[in-house]
Amino acid sequence: MGSSSTPEEFSDTDALQEALRAEHAAVYGYGYIGAHSTGAGRERSYTSLDAHRAQRDTLRDELVERNATPVAGASAYELPDRDDAELTAFAAQLEEQAEQTYLQLAASADPWLRDLAARSLQEAVVRRLTWGGSVTAFPGFPDGEGPQAGKSETD
Repeated sequence: MGSSSTPEEFSDTDALQEALRAEHAAVYGYGYIGAHSTGAGRERSYTSLDAHRAQRDTLRDELVERNATPVAGASAYELPDRDDAELTAFAAQLEEQAEQTYLQLAASADPWLRDLAARSLQEAVVRRLTWGGSVTAFPGFPDGEGPQAGKSETD
């Protein structure tokens, strides 16, 4: 149970892999949402699905270009009930998870990755809003709280 007092080293590859994991989950989730929605909800879910598929492919390509093996999607993910309110909340949750991974990717020293992260974070926030999510002061941070919320200098 050894713990280190220094934070883990940031790795572009690790951050890309985390974002890819979120995209795999979103693709799976939006397929489920679309299959159990009707009307505008179904259209919105398929629009979101297409955006996440494209993002997933971009991340995979970037990892391959960096000679890394892209992580595969899980064989299954936890899914909500089929009720409209649950599906809508689940969609907003998928976007929030994506936001968190793109916020991490924004720490890259690579300008192209920072740009990708910023654009992807913005797109995820907009999609979350279309699913009834709310605007937070710091998108991507848990509970929308800033980077130092609740922490003192000695923490």
